[in-house]
Amino acid sequence: MNNDKQRIYSGDWKTLHPYTGSASTDLYYITLANKVLAAIRPIEEALADDDYRKIDDNEQKELACILTAYFEDIISQTGIFQAFTRVYRRRFGKPLPFYTLDSDYTPGEINIEEVQFLIWHYHMQLNNLDVAYSPALDTFAAIAADVMALFEAEYETAPENEKLLHYFQLDEKEQNNLYALHSRFLWLCTQSYLFSNNGFLLEDQAESLADEAKEAGMEDQIPDMVNQLCNDFGFNQVTEFMRLTPPRWLAEVLGEDAPLYASLMSMGHKYTGYYRYEGGDDQVTRFRHIASDRVLEVTNRSLVGLPRNMKDPSLILRTGFVEWNGQWWLSGQISSYEDSEDLLGQITGDDDEYNLFEPEEDLPDDEQQIILTDILATTEGEEGQPLDESDTAWQALLSDEIGEDFFIAQVQAGQIKGLCFYDDPDNLLLDNLRFVTEYVKR
Repeated sequence: MNNDKQRIYSGDWKTLHPYTGSASTDLYYITLANKVLAAIRPIEEALADDDYRKIDDNEQKELACILTAYFEDIISQTGIFQAFTRVYRRRFGKPLPFYTLDSDYTPGEINIEEVQFLIWHYHMQLNNLDVAYSPALDTFAAIAADVMALFEAEYETAPENEKLLHYFQLDEKEQNNLYALHSRFLWLCTQSYLFSNNGFLLEDQAESLADEAKEAGMEDQIPDMVNQLCNDFGFNQVTEFMRLTPPRWLAEVLGEDAPLYASLMSMGHKYTGYYRYEGGDDQVTRFRHIASDRVLEVTNRSLVGLPRNMKDPSLILRTGFVEWNGQWWLSGQISSYEDSEDLLGQITGDDDEYNLFEPEEDLPDDEQQIILTDILATTEGEEGQPLDESDTAWQALLSDEIGEDFFIAQVQAGQIKGLCFYDDPDNLLLDNLRFVTEYVKR
């Protein structure tokens, strides 16, 4: 008999939704999610405890909620998964990686290949990409088939979640409010069913930041530091899918015909660092980045509520700016520090601060080659297990020091051999090399 911990409740379901309170459709979808969980459980229970494909009870609940949220997305026409298939088609000429799509595949409706893709995606992110699951695993296919049967039975009568749909319908005031937009695309790319693992990444970063602050005796600054981290993450995080940032994913969800599409696509990187106030006029205020000496003319529309004492050229300000619609905007927390030689020395001597406005570049090819050679020559894992060429090829894919283009070039040149998913005789990885490389390396 199932106990209470093996059921999905409102709290589990709400983690994948942006609004407070409940929607009138929540009970329906929670009930359906429990049916999905009941379909997943026997397939998982049939696996041995040491089977790498097996997930535990809580993970089964998470997967059931994610798959049900996909169904809700399709029914409600919120457009999250449709955005994914549209962007993927634009890049690769078809709506999905890995699977051969026949005439039964219908864009914008529920499809078994999409369900199976989400099952693969969940497993990959669950294990931080350490396990190279094949998208064609028999267990994934079995879960997808049983879940799809449930969805097909409900498809014609399932209710739309109008509260979720309304979340993406911004009024004119919200469309011109950077903070309102930020809250939308941060939620989309950290808590929605398609990107929920990014939320765990953000939590991990926040915990690490808090630990560092405690060690440095800066406990009182932790809330401000975490606020800034979350704000930066929303603008700058490169997602696992096609290297799009959160503002661009929100643009794609809204669609190319939406008034906000071009505006969101224009949103650039946020540059958080140390600045000085330089004066201004009735349109813009100038801030000079201390380490690089670059001056930004920031629209005064973004400075409403900025304390007057922050406009003091003798202060050192730590804050961030993002370019949007051709203008610089202040976004997020702003902190001030008294001028001191020690602080200025730390700022000007920090390479990251000095290169704040420079795009990140891969290491030179010769350095990447040395790193790759070392990885491929490894014969033993951290726990003493023997490694074959497929293991070392996967480790090379995981390496942050090896860039996408260099990695793909070495695979195509034959230096990296054995690259494949586990239990995948069809070699789906090589057939989808660019997508998988971007997915892992982002």
